[in-house]
Amino acid sequence: MKLIWMTVTASLAVAVAGCSDDKSMPAASSSSTPSETSSVGATPAENEEPGSGVRIPLGDTKKVPIPADVVMDIKVPVDWGPASASLRCAVTDSTGRNEDLRSTDTKKQETIGGKEWMTLWTFSSPPGAEVTVGCKDPESKIAAGDDRTIWVIPRGIIPH
Repeated sequence: MKLIWMTVTASLAVAVAGCSDDKSMPAASSSSTPSETSSVGATPAENEEPGSGVRIPLGDTKKVPIPADVVMDIKVPVDWGPASASLRCAVTDSTGRNEDLRSTDTKKQETIGGKEWMTLWTFSSPPGAEVTVGCKDPESKIAAGDDRTIWVIPRGIIPH
């Protein structure tokens, strides 16, 4: 029995490694309707910030590690306003399965690093997993001069 599990694990590792450079986005998508708000913007860092989530340019995908005891928020700048409703985001696990994206009508807004961000989507995955996250702007509603970066940030969960 142990040999079967080792074989399955090794096969999965080979399959994931073979697909790790795949920059394509899956066909599944989600959208939302955020509230209208504007704010003064600051330019966020171009790279990942340790412990602060992963920044991903629109149209790109990146692997995002999932810490224990968190849900993950996909955040966008508040100043994108209604244009962010046209974004199509996808989160896939290592097997290529799409994760469920959850949203609410009221978008949580917060100031991070001097800039206003709003939560567009929330998703959860098993701790220690690594998922591929990406968002596209198929209707080109986000202005070219804007910082065209989403931010995937872990948010701690409080047990009841």
